[in-house]
Amino acid sequence: MGDLLGPGGRGDELEPARPAIVWGADLGAPATPLQEAEALRLAAEMGAAAGRFAIDWAALQPEGRGRLDPVALAGLDRRVDALGEAGLAPWPLLAPARLPRDLRIRGGWTARDTAWRFAEFACRVAGRIGDRMAALVIDAGAPGFARDETVQRDRPVGMAEDTAFRAALHHLLLGRGLALSALRQESGRWRLGAALAGPPPDPWDDTLASADAVAIAEALGWEASVATLRDGRYPELAAERLGRLVEEDDETRCRGPVDLLLLDHTGPLWARMDAAAPGGVDLVGRPRGGAVPGSAGPDSLRRELDRLAVSWPKLSLHLTLRIAAEDPPPREGRVEDGARIDGLEAHLEAAATAFAAGLKLATLFLGPVLDDGTTPPAGLAAWDRRADAPLPKDSWRRLQRRIRG
Repeated sequence: MGDLLGPGGRGDELEPARPAIVWGADLGAPATPLQEAEALRLAAEMGAAAGRFAIDWAALQPEGRGRLDPVALAGLDRRVDALGEAGLAPWPLLAPARLPRDLRIRGGWTARDTAWRFAEFACRVAGRIGDRMAALVIDAGAPGFARDETVQRDRPVGMAEDTAFRAALHHLLLGRGLALSALRQESGRWRLGAALAGPPPDPWDDTLASADAVAIAEALGWEASVATLRDGRYPELAAERLGRLVEEDDETRCRGPVDLLLLDHTGPLWARMDAAAPGGVDLVGRPRGGAVPGSAGPDSLRRELDRLAVSWPKLSLHLTLRIAAEDPPPREGRVEDGARIDGLEAHLEAAATAFAAGLKLATLFLGPVLDDGTTPPAGLAAWDRRADAPLPKDSWRRLQRRIRG
């Protein structure tokens, strides 16, 4: 892929008529101002020309409506300006995870009104930073976030878990469509994108039940996310499962104008039937027997890219690669994360193959730059607590050499 993109991400060596592919960094959500500054420094030194970061709704709009908090807004201004000064194009994401407290106690994403509050918040943020952002991406978090335990914590007393999942799923997709439409009405100059996540799951085992689980997971996941955004409708199975939650004109409201797509690839999944799981389907990180094939991650990425090319052949695609792997203990000031490097190389090769086949791949975001507390870690650098400083891993060094040539 280094030959395909060329030093610094240039694509003119093989495809002179195609736009250059940009290397970007996922800046994550650092816990402190120092970590935020160090993540940005490492991204710039790696050679990234774009930086994606999530915007904290709870911090910016604590009441869930009305004006934005001045202190948090000043922090957002500083972060956007810092990216520009470091030579990185800002890619803010509006994500659903951190809800304002007032919305959480009213049911969070299980409450229909949250979708309208999300659209209002999106317009206020864009009105502040719209002239400084490369694009604003709406991340509905669906279907993955609809399964998150946060949704279950926020659900009203007496609401069943499966009902909460279905309500949250619909309201996340509704909020995405409302936000995109409202943003387009506010300004035709802003580049708007939608984040899509969730690889096509494989059956957990070779039973008919697991095959059915895949069909249900796809209907309530990828198919619902794509069909509502692009066509303003739910696929038949999803419409049956959501039932009366979908009110008149809701499907039309779910449709959103987008200029680009952001695909978040995290790894393969396997589907199995589980009556206690949201939607009656459990998505797990290992097949029955526990052995994950080494090719599972790149294979799932290839399938994601293939179906995106079919679903949206004309839109540019921006890809985030997050490679989680267990790290060995630091040795002589180095983290020799060979497993992550192998995973990165395999995934980059899959992306290169899709690019060579004509996929409109425009940006590759890599990261997160710093470990973010998830297990296994996915960061390109660890945080040395004793030195209170970052410790770049070998994967960061490998990418730096690749990007800078």
